Amino acid sequence: MKFLRKNAMQQHCLIVLAIAFCMVLFACSEEPPMKIGFVGGMTGRVADLGIAGRDGVIFAVEEKNQAGGIAGRMLELVVRDDRQDADRAKRAVGELLEEDVFAIIGPMTSSMAVVIKPIIDAGKTVTVSPSVKTDLLSAQDDFFLRVTVPLSSNARLLARTAVNDLHLRTFAVVYDVSNRAFTETWVNYFTGAVQEQGGEIIAREEFSSSPSVHFLPIAKRIMSSSPDAVLLLSNAIDTALLAQQLNKLGSRSRLFSSEWAFTTDLISFGGGAVDGMSSYHSFNANSENSRYLAFKKGFLQRFGYAPAFASVLAYDAATFLFTGLEKNPAREGLKKSLLEIESYQGLQSRFQVDRFGDVERKLFLTVVDDGQFKVVD
Repeated sequence: MKFLRKNAMQQHCLIVLAIAFCMVLFACSEEPPMKIGFVGGMTGRVADLGIAGRDGVIFAVEEKNQAGGIAGRMLELVVRDDRQDADRAKRAVGELLEEDVFAIIGPMTSSMAVVIKPIIDAGKTVTVSPSVKTDLLSAQDDFFLRVTVPLSSNARLLARTAVNDLHLRTFAVVYDVSNRAFTETWVNYFTGAVQEQGGEIIAREEFSSSPSVHFLPIAKRIMSSSPDAVLLLSNAIDTALLAQQLNKLGSRSRLFSSEWAFTTDLISFGGGAVDGMSSYHSFNANSENSRYLAFKKGFLQRFGYAPAFASVLAYDAATFLFTGLEKNPAREGLKKSLLEIESYQGLQSRFQVDRFGDVERKLFLTVVDDGQFKVVD
């Protein structure tokens, strides 16, 4: 009996060891997660843009992992905050490259994209931006791609609408030079288009965004020229504060802005002062697209707030990248596989990708109406 019990115990131990050995083999055979980087400003006055973009990417990553990942590998998102600071942005991208990410989604502003471009090109790391619009990065054979149109399209279209359709003739422009790659280029394209249509820029004011900026003096100088319209090119909070000061001075000038400012912070901080403000957008606030509506519902449940343009474009950037990785689940050749897509169906509309990674997509004239963003037909 002792012999039988001893033999049974030995067999039990062998079985346990065999199971443990198989578990080790199985664990070793599992592919490590595929790391995807995200970089955006999630601190300070641009935080609304960066956080919304990050959440759009998180949603896309979680959705893809629930569907089984890519090529049998789960996705791991590695997030870095550039704080809208050039040195910090360089360090953030360097850290992502050290993490050995397959690709990067971001940044969210043009000035940060210009700063990090040499680093991603040197590292041959595909970077897909949801919202960078500067034309300074257009038509270049590099590793920077995007899913929104270059700002020249927005600027020219807004100028034609303002002069030809709304019959406005004189314009003042206020812009934030801390994001010069975006705002200064925007001003130049808008000015040229306004002049082509017979309008005139009669006042220009610049500032560098910070909590210490006083907008009342700027508003007073703008109003002294009595423009038909004022174009505000700054983040949502600064645009809202500028609009508040113009409103206090009794301004009746028509207000325009850029896609950059059209986040929920614009309405939260601007209140009635931003009512009637208009801008051309890649985002359709009135979209009834079933895929977008499903995303909107799921996003609201996941994060507790409704998605706006930054989250939608970030989701498009992520899923566009995933499509390229599914074709070619490796770093080498990823850029080629993305450029070969040529046409991609985003959450709300289809966009076309050219050989430089620049895109064309429909723009929507959007107005703030009673505390909501609404598309004007």
